[in-house]
Amino acid sequence: MPKIASPTRPLADVNVIPQKEGSYEVVACFMPDPVLIVGEGNSKAMLALDASASLRGEYGYGGAFGGAPNFVELVARKVGALLTEITKTGLATGIYWAVSHDGSQLEEIGEFDETGWSQVAITGPRKNVWGKGTKLLPALRYCVEKIAKDADWAMGVFITDGVIEDEKECLNFCLKIGKEIAAGKRHPVKLILIGVGKQIDKGQLERFDDMFEGTDLQVDLWSTGIAYSMREETDILNVLYGELIDENTVVAPLGDVRDSQGNLLASWTDGLPGKFRFKLPKGETQFVITAGEHTIVQDISEVVV
Repeated sequence: MPKIASPTRPLADVNVIPQKEGSYEVVACFMPDPVLIVGEGNSKAMLALDASASLRGEYGYGGAFGGAPNFVELVARKVGALLTEITKTGLATGIYWAVSHDGSQLEEIGEFDETGWSQVAITGPRKNVWGKGTKLLPALRYCVEKIAKDADWAMGVFITDGVIEDEKECLNFCLKIGKEIAAGKRHPVKLILIGVGKQIDKGQLERFDDMFEGTDLQVDLWSTGIAYSMREETDILNVLYGELIDENTVVAPLGDVRDSQGNLLASWTDGLPGKFRFKLPKGETQFVITAGEHTIVQDISEVVV
């Protein structure tokens, strides 16, 4: 799916899908607005990267001669920068998880603003060895007990390519956290688990996602998604964007989309959604979004053949 490299702010993601008759289906998403998502409170966010040995190749270790692309770094920089948009301080924390021989340890990467995330080196653990196992609970504890400790709202994004070995322990821990949130003893926490690659256990992801279904707890603690590979950064970002802002999130009271000639392509009189799609006619290389006094012009010529 062709993707605009640098969408016009406040757009965060613009995908352009060619249609057989020559037109284009456009799927656009706005940058998450901290006020819309978490209000004006003290919000925090964390990105946790799987550093088990099976992912070494995706970090750019291409055998004896090296030189392979570092796909994890490309994704981490974009996701980390995005997470700074939903924090009160404009900073987001990064960690490696599943390090050490049994995959039970963590290694801190640091806390960065948007510029810092765009430049940070993501090359895997330096103080510990690549993990030989994939244990998620330590990273969960770090997110809930450290990142979310003094926050009014917190989000933790976990990226992995393997089967979570301590699933039962993680679900038990999350059940406890969910009960505390439901009882008003803890501020809301949102956890997103993104599985990458063919080794992911889809059933396991569903168990995390659905852990509170069938209970009397009105808690949406987990969301999960799958990307084909770490190299398909669009898939990973789409999972995250889908959780931060979606079709049900209203970003303006009304709005519309027109082509370069002013022809109306889509309109919303009861609220412009944070994520939307429309069809751009054949031959057009830009679209214009109008929301009240604001106008956004997005050129798509870079992906139009």
